Amino acid sequence: MIKTRLLRVLAAAALFVCLTATAFCAGSDQTLRIGIREGSKSVSIIGTQGAAVYKNGSLWKKVGANKPVKVELKGKDLVVNDSKSKGAVSVRPLKKGVVKLIDGYSYRGSIECMQPSKASGITVVNVVPLEQYLYGVVGKEMSPSWSSEALKAQAVAARTYAVYHKNSFRNKGFDMTDDTRSQVYAGINGESPSIISAVDATKGEILTYKGKPIEAIFCATAGGWTEHSENVWGNYVPYLRGVVDRSEKMPSYSWTVTTTPEKLAANLKAAGKNVGKIKSITLSPLGKRPMDVSDRGVSGRVLSMTIQGSSGSIRLTGNAFQSIMGLKSTLFDIYQGTEKKQKDSKKENKKKSSRKTTFKIKDKKPITIYGFGWGHGLGMSQYGAYQMAQEQKNAKNTYRKILQHYYTGVKLDKID
Repeated sequence: MIKTRLLRVLAAAALFVCLTATAFCAGSDQTLRIGIREGSKSVSIIGTQGAAVYKNGSLWKKVGANKPVKVELKGKDLVVNDSKSKGAVSVRPLKKGVVKLIDGYSYRGSIECMQPSKASGITVVNVVPLEQYLYGVVGKEMSPSWSSEALKAQAVAARTYAVYHKNSFRNKGFDMTDDTRSQVYAGINGESPSIISAVDATKGEILTYKGKPIEAIFCATAGGWTEHSENVWGNYVPYLRGVVDRSEKMPSYSWTVTTTPEKLAANLKAAGKNVGKIKSITLSPLGKRPMDVSDRGVSGRVLSMTIQGSSGSIRLTGNAFQSIMGLKSTLFDIYQGTEKKQKDSKKENKKKSSRKTTFKIKDKKPITIYGFGWGHGLGMSQYGAYQMAQEQKNAKNTYRKILQHYYTGVKLDKID
């Protein structure tokens, strides 16, 4: 999920700087266009208390409660319940009902069906107010059972993310997707009382840096320390600085993968990086954070490592090794043998190195990769937010402290 989102962020970040200023001024009552389907041959929609079908902004048809509005594509025209439409149609609920895809989720707002000139099939878009969009997002990114202060922090981060990325997919006729290319969104099916409460309690609040909405990226758990943006994205972002991550009591904080020299060599070969029989590995030991070595980031995340084999050597990025070995993050260390998993990466700050930077690999002897965190390690650690909220549960506005801890130098502003 995170890898896909990062690829999109890298491609889009420069393009949307000017657009974010416009979105920031639009207010919390702005609407968003969320792409929920692309390339559909047909789609059927119902209104729980009836539906109104609009064409060119004017009422065209009314359909009774729970009776389908079937939209099909025939040639270049949309056909709605056997009647042709030359352009997009919008299906809106009657009275206080909602609209629902018969084979999908229920939604606030309206559902628009269109046939973009450069796309095949029908594109389905949920047009929904920003705050109501968040009702269906926050609970898909963080458990609704978590404390209210952690949920508030996630709500502000998600709102900021939405404001920053409005218009990201405008060439397709919508602002954002409902999947990991943007934020996971399940409409009304993703809502719960605790999520609605967290969104309402922070209505209109976003994070800004020098007056502009930030790229409020987040990860599951940073494993003891977050990372500088340039060590993940390749570019400096002033509010994405490495800081201490308080998530050591949480699941997935630490993990271990055990392999053998033979399996490692086979994985490298399968990835097109054959070095033959593994002879040695060069990587600075994970030590006290913040770290200041050339092959690791400030958090200790691996930037590069070298594997020497019988057929030559190869220099890998931490991301490449993570992908080849299926690791949860690039915050890891390697030993030969069955080293015990580190339960707390803070111990690394006091521990003297138990291996050299370059160490030889013996045949058939297990190799232990132990690591910390899950995800890229940028911005807010969700498990860190949970732990901070638990530790400060009697304090007021803990969510603000969480956000200003993980996003350096930001302010909380309101957009309404």
